[in-house]
Amino acid sequence: MLPRLTTSWKFSLNLSKFCQAPLNVFLFKFLPFRLSRWYLGLLGKIYFFLKRQEKELIQLTIRQVFGSTLELKSLKVLIRHTFRGIVDHYHEKLFVAYSNFPRLIKFLQERVKLTGEDELKAALAEGRGIILVTGHYGAVEFLPGALAVRGYPATMICRFQTSRLRKSLMERAQAVGLQLVDSEGGNVLLSAVKALKQGRILITECDEFDEWRPGPGRLVSFLNRYLEGDRTLEVLQKRAGAPVVTALLQRTGKKSYTLHLSRLPQDPTAQEACGEACLRVLEDAIRATPEQWYQWKKFGKMLNLTARNQHDYQESGYLAPEVGVSLPVQT
Repeated sequence: MLPRLTTSWKFSLNLSKFCQAPLNVFLFKFLPFRLSRWYLGLLGKIYFFLKRQEKELIQLTIRQVFGSTLELKSLKVLIRHTFRGIVDHYHEKLFVAYSNFPRLIKFLQERVKLTGEDELKAALAEGRGIILVTGHYGAVEFLPGALAVRGYPATMICRFQTSRLRKSLMERAQAVGLQLVDSEGGNVLLSAVKALKQGRILITECDEFDEWRPGPGRLVSFLNRYLEGDRTLEVLQKRAGAPVVTALLQRTGKKSYTLHLSRLPQDPTAQEACGEACLRVLEDAIRATPEQWYQWKKFGKMLNLTARNQHDYQESGYLAPEVGVSLPVQT
């Protein structure tokens, strides 16, 4: 008798590792931008077909946040565009890491426009470095390179999903003067302070929820939910005395991007801490263009969403993130 076949096979790769398969890395070396985007879009559909629960979680999270304010038709369009934005993020990641390098440099110089650059230059001229706060929003993968190719001394602390990605990005970063620090290689906070003391631009993300360092008794509101507020930015600012500038790199069209820069006012009497102020800037951007944010899965996990509450759009939740270091990662 033949052994009975089992159905216990489980697809275990996350989207980042799935997209970084050796064949995809090879193809990105010569495929044109639009063709590689189409190809990754196809891979994204395959991935979410295999990862039904992950897809459903993202859908539920978007419905939880916007279901009470959007009509059903608009909500479906938003969900579809959000999945497209998630795939765009991984396409941009692979494009930065593996596409033709001279073509990448030209792309970052010509396709990314900067607004508020005068504020960035003025803050940098003070000689205390800059804490440049962004989020998992838009074409954030282009942000470090877009600054580096313009001569800005940028530093980003990263976590790499694959050794191939680490090797490629480290080599490319060195070629343009961008400093990448592997978060697995030592004290992350010490490396961040050191970069600021050297007058560099430290890029960090304010929505690394599961790596926050919550302050006791400190709550912040984000997308109609309460979170234990992170204090990492305040610690960095106190140690280095660096000004804080927000940076969101928005997709504004086909192969068109705008980096919005804005310095936070340094007001010691302000009731809102700088971390909370940065989160508010990100929240405003998400509400205006929610399809450009790609933390929906992680946010949904924090809300403990299940099918039973998918229509309970207005129920308040309390989030208690794990304690960690709220510095940028390369997923």
